[in-house]
Amino acid sequence: MSNRQVGRDVYWRRRLMLLAVVIALVWGVMQLVGVVRGDDTSEAGPDGPTPTPSAATTAPPTTPPADQVAVAIETDAAVCKPENVRIVPSVPGGQLAGGPVDIDLMLTSLDGTACTFRPSATELLVVVDTQRAPIYDSSVCRAAFFDQAVAIPAGWSTVASVEWTGRGSGAGCSSSEGFAPPGTYDLKIGTYGGEPGETTFKLARRAPETPETTATAAPRSKSTPTSAPSKKRRAKPTRPKPSASATPR
Repeated sequence: MSNRQVGRDVYWRRRLMLLAVVIALVWGVMQLVGVVRGDDTSEAGPDGPTPTPSAATTAPPTTPPADQVAVAIETDAAVCKPENVRIVPSVPGGQLAGGPVDIDLMLTSLDGTACTFRPSATELLVVVDTQRAPIYDSSVCRAAFFDQAVAIPAGWSTVASVEWTGRGSGAGCSSSEGFAPPGTYDLKIGTYGGEPGETTFKLARRAPETPETTATAAPRSKSTPTSAPSKKRRAKPTRPKPSASATPR
Protein backbone atom coordinates (compact mmCIF):
# COMPACT_ATOMS: atom_id res chain seq x y z
CA MET A 1 0.00 0.00 0.00
CA SER A 2 1.39 3.36 -0.97
CA ASN A 3 1.84 6.24 1.43
CA ARG A 4 -0.66 8.23 -0.54
CA GLN A 5 -3.41 5.68 -0.01
CA VAL A 6 -2.55 5.32 3.68
CA GLY A 7 -2.88 9.07 4.16
CA ARG A 8 -6.25 9.04 2.44
CA ASP A 9 -7.55 6.32 4.79
CA VAL A 10 -6.40 8.24 7.84
CA TYR A 11 -8.12 11.37 6.55
CA TRP A 12 -11.45 9.61 6.08
CA ARG A 13 -11.24 7.93 9.49
CA ARG A 14 -10.79 11.31 11.13
CA ARG A 15 -13.75 12.70 9.20
CA LEU A 16 -15.93 9.79 10.29
CA MET A 17 -14.87 10.13 13.93
CA LEU A 18 -15.61 13.86 13.84
CA LEU A 19 -19.04 13.20 12.30
CA ALA A 20 -19.77 10.60 14.97
CA VAL A 21 -18.86 13.07 17.69
CA VAL A 22 -21.14 15.73 16.16
CA ILE A 23 -24.00 13.25 15.87
CA ALA A 24 -23.55 12.21 19.50
CA LEU A 25 -23.61 15.82 20.66
CA VAL A 26 -26.75 16.58 18.66
CA TRP A 27 -28.51 13.48 20.02
CA GLY A 28 -27.59 14.41 23.60
CA VAL A 29 -28.93 17.94 23.18
CA MET A 30 -32.19 16.62 21.71
CA GLN A 31 -32.62 14.23 24.61
CA LEU A 32 -32.04 17.02 27.11
CA VAL A 33 -34.53 19.33 25.40
CA GLY A 34 -37.10 16.54 25.27
CA VAL A 35 -36.81 15.91 29.01
CA VAL A 36 -37.29 19.60 29.81
CA ARG A 37 -40.30 19.94 27.51
CA GLY A 38 -41.78 16.77 28.93
CA ASP A 39 -41.62 18.21 32.45
CA ASP A 40 -43.26 21.45 31.30
CA THR A 41 -46.01 19.57 29.47
CA SER A 42 -46.76 17.39 32.47
CA GLU A 43 -47.23 20.47 34.64
CA ALA A 44 -48.96 22.78 32.20
CA GLY A 45 -50.81 20.32 30.00
CA PRO A 46 -50.68 19.90 26.24
CA ASP A 47 -52.51 23.14 25.52
CA GLY A 48 -50.86 25.40 28.04
CA PRO A 49 -51.18 25.97 31.77
CA THR A 50 -54.32 24.57 33.32
CA PRO A 51 -56.16 27.15 35.46
CA THR A 52 -56.94 26.15 39.01
CA PRO A 53 -60.72 26.27 39.56
CA SER A 54 -61.80 28.59 42.34
CA ALA A 55 -64.83 28.35 44.57
CA ALA A 56 -66.44 31.31 42.83
CA THR A 57 -66.13 29.89 39.30
CA THR A 58 -66.85 26.24 40.03
CA ALA A 59 -70.21 25.36 38.45
CA PRO A 60 -72.71 23.48 40.64
CA PRO A 61 -73.44 19.89 39.74
CA THR A 62 -76.19 19.51 37.15
CA THR A 63 -77.24 16.05 38.24
CA PRO A 64 -80.85 16.19 39.52
CA PRO A 65 -81.59 14.82 43.00
CA ALA A 66 -82.20 11.12 43.18
CA ASP A 67 -85.75 11.58 44.55
CA GLN A 68 -86.91 13.55 41.48
CA VAL A 69 -88.21 11.70 38.47
CA ALA A 70 -89.06 13.33 35.14
CA VAL A 71 -92.55 12.39 33.96
CA ALA A 72 -94.61 13.20 30.89
CA ILE A 73 -98.15 14.40 31.67
CA GLU A 74 -100.72 13.49 29.06
CA THR A 75 -103.67 15.87 28.60
CA ASP A 76 -106.66 15.83 26.29
CA ALA A 77 -109.11 18.55 25.26
CA ALA A 78 -111.94 16.02 25.04
CA VAL A 79 -114.76 16.89 27.45
CA CYS A 80 -114.93 14.67 30.55
CA LYS A 81 -118.05 12.67 31.18
CA PRO A 82 -119.66 13.96 34.41
CA GLU A 83 -119.94 10.49 35.91
CA ASN A 84 -116.23 9.93 35.29
CA VAL A 85 -115.04 12.86 37.45
CA ARG A 86 -114.39 12.75 41.18
CA ILE A 87 -114.14 16.05 43.10
CA VAL A 88 -112.59 16.36 46.57
CA PRO A 89 -113.03 19.84 48.17
CA SER A 90 -110.96 21.58 50.83
CA VAL A 91 -111.37 25.03 52.36
CA PRO A 92 -108.30 26.95 53.63
CA GLY A 93 -108.60 28.01 57.25
CA GLY A 94 -108.69 31.50 58.68
CA GLN A 95 -111.51 32.82 56.49
CA LEU A 96 -114.12 35.28 57.68
CA ALA A 97 -117.89 35.47 57.35
CA GLY A 98 -119.44 38.33 55.46
CA GLY A 99 -117.45 37.90 52.25
CA PRO A 100 -116.27 35.47 49.55
CA VAL A 101 -114.84 32.08 50.57
CA ASP A 102 -111.88 30.44 48.79
CA ILE A 103 -112.25 26.74 47.98
CA ASP A 104 -109.74 24.26 46.50
CA LEU A 105 -111.09 21.40 44.36
CA MET A 106 -109.04 18.32 43.46
CA LEU A 107 -110.42 16.72 40.30
CA THR A 108 -109.56 13.17 39.20
CA SER A 109 -110.60 11.06 36.24
CA LEU A 110 -111.94 7.79 37.60
CA ASP A 111 -110.81 5.66 34.65
CA GLY A 112 -107.35 7.29 34.52
CA THR A 113 -107.80 8.77 31.04
CA ALA A 114 -107.03 12.40 30.21
CA CYS A 115 -109.92 14.82 29.62
CA THR A 116 -111.03 18.41 30.26
CA PHE A 117 -113.80 19.12 32.76
CA ARG A 118 -116.16 21.91 31.69
CA PRO A 119 -118.70 22.51 34.48
CA SER A 120 -122.30 23.46 33.80
CA ALA A 121 -125.29 24.15 36.02
CA THR A 122 -126.90 20.86 34.93
CA GLU A 123 -123.84 18.69 35.66
CA LEU A 124 -122.37 20.11 38.90
CA LEU A 125 -124.10 20.17 42.28
CA VAL A 126 -122.83 22.16 45.28
CA VAL A 127 -124.51 22.34 48.69
CA VAL A 128 -123.41 24.35 51.74
CA ASP A 129 -125.42 23.77 54.90
CA THR A 130 -125.31 23.57 58.68
CA GLN A 131 -126.89 21.13 61.07
CA ARG A 132 -129.85 23.45 61.39
CA ALA A 133 -130.57 24.75 57.88
CA PRO A 134 -129.27 24.79 54.30
CA ILE A 135 -127.41 27.91 53.22
CA TYR A 136 -126.52 27.44 49.55
CA ASP A 137 -127.85 25.06 46.89
CA SER A 138 -126.47 25.42 43.35
CA SER A 139 -129.47 23.59 41.84
CA VAL A 140 -131.53 26.79 42.12
CA CYS A 141 -128.87 28.87 40.32
CA ARG A 142 -128.85 29.48 36.58
CA ALA A 143 -125.06 29.62 36.32
CA ALA A 144 -122.60 26.93 37.32
CA PHE A 145 -120.74 27.18 40.62
CA PHE A 146 -117.56 27.97 38.64
CA ASP A 147 -117.00 28.37 34.91
CA GLN A 148 -113.32 27.63 34.33
CA ALA A 149 -112.28 24.58 32.32
CA VAL A 150 -109.97 22.19 34.19
CA ALA A 151 -107.60 19.84 32.33
CA ILE A 152 -107.30 16.47 34.10
CA PRO A 153 -104.16 14.55 33.01
CA ALA A 154 -104.07 10.80 32.62
CA GLY A 155 -103.35 9.09 35.93
CA TRP A 156 -103.03 12.39 37.82
CA SER A 157 -105.22 14.88 39.72
CA THR A 158 -105.61 18.62 39.19
CA VAL A 159 -106.27 21.20 41.92
CA ALA A 160 -108.41 24.17 40.89
CA SER A 161 -108.98 27.22 43.13
CA VAL A 162 -112.55 28.56 42.99
CA GLU A 163 -114.57 31.06 45.01
CA TRP A 164 -117.96 30.91 46.66
CA THR A 165 -119.63 34.28 47.05
CA GLY A 166 -120.38 33.49 50.69
CA ARG A 167 -124.04 34.38 50.14
CA GLY A 168 -127.05 32.12 50.48
CA SER A 169 -128.73 30.84 47.33
CA GLY A 170 -132.27 31.96 48.20
CA ALA A 171 -134.73 31.47 45.36
CA GLY A 172 -132.39 32.31 42.48
CA CYS A 173 -128.85 33.05 43.73
CA SER A 174 -129.42 36.78 43.70
CA SER A 175 -126.58 39.11 44.64
CA SER A 176 -128.91 40.67 47.21
CA GLU A 177 -128.95 37.50 49.35
CA GLY A 178 -127.34 37.79 52.76
CA PHE A 179 -123.93 36.42 53.68
CA ALA A 180 -123.52 33.24 55.69
CA PRO A 181 -123.05 34.08 59.39
CA PRO A 182 -120.07 32.92 61.44
CA GLY A 183 -120.17 29.21 62.24
CA THR A 184 -119.31 25.69 61.07
CA TYR A 185 -120.46 24.51 57.63
CA ASP A 186 -120.49 21.34 55.54
CA LEU A 187 -119.60 21.57 51.85
CA LYS A 188 -120.69 18.81 49.47
CA ILE A 189 -119.77 18.92 45.78
CA GLY A 190 -119.95 16.42 42.93
CA THR A 191 -121.07 15.78 39.40
CA TYR A 192 -124.33 14.06 38.56
CA GLY A 193 -123.52 10.37 38.52
CA GLY A 194 -119.99 10.90 39.83
CA GLU A 195 -118.44 10.45 43.26
CA PRO A 196 -119.17 13.46 45.52
CA GLY A 197 -116.70 14.92 47.98
CA GLU A 198 -117.34 16.55 51.34
CA THR A 199 -115.49 18.77 53.81
CA THR A 200 -116.20 20.83 56.92
CA PHE A 201 -114.98 24.39 57.42
CA LYS A 202 -115.46 27.34 59.75
CA LEU A 203 -116.08 31.01 59.13
CA ALA A 204 -114.90 33.35 61.86
CA ARG A 205 -116.63 36.51 62.94
CA ARG A 206 -115.42 39.62 61.16
CA ALA A 207 -114.17 42.38 63.40
CA PRO A 208 -116.58 45.34 63.48
CA GLU A 209 -115.48 48.29 61.48
CA THR A 210 -114.62 51.28 63.62
CA PRO A 211 -116.05 54.59 62.37
CA GLU A 212 -113.48 57.00 61.16
CA THR A 213 -112.74 59.71 63.65
CA THR A 214 -113.22 63.13 62.15
CA ALA A 215 -111.08 65.90 63.50
CA THR A 216 -113.29 68.68 64.84
CA ALA A 217 -111.77 72.13 65.01
CA ALA A 218 -111.98 73.55 68.49
CA PRO A 219 -113.69 76.96 68.68
CA ARG A 220 -111.36 79.83 68.98
CA SER A 221 -111.34 81.28 72.48
CA LYS A 222 -111.82 84.99 72.66
CA SER A 223 -108.84 86.66 74.17
CA THR A 224 -109.66 88.12 77.53
CA PRO A 225 -107.73 91.24 78.45
CA THR A 226 -105.77 90.99 81.63
CA SER A 227 -107.18 94.25 82.92
CA ALA A 228 -110.37 95.99 81.98
CA PRO A 229 -109.97 99.53 80.73
CA SER A 230 -110.64 102.00 83.49
CA LYS A 231 -113.57 104.27 82.99
CA LYS A 232 -112.82 107.92 83.18
CA ARG A 233 -114.89 109.50 85.90
CA ARG A 234 -116.32 112.84 85.10
CA ALA A 235 -115.68 115.39 87.82
CA LYS A 236 -118.88 116.81 89.23
CA PRO A 237 -118.90 120.58 89.60
CA THR A 238 -118.94 121.78 93.20
CA ARG A 239 -119.88 125.22 94.50
CA PRO A 240 -116.96 127.00 96.08
CA LYS A 241 -117.19 127.36 99.83
CA PRO A 242 -117.12 130.95 101.13
CA SER A 243 -113.93 131.91 102.83
CA ALA A 244 -113.92 132.84 106.48
CA SER A 245 -112.91 136.42 105.83
CA ALA A 246 -115.70 137.18 103.53
CA THR A 247 -118.68 138.88 105.01
CA PRO A 248 -121.98 139.41 103.36
CA ARG A 249 -122.90 142.79 102.39
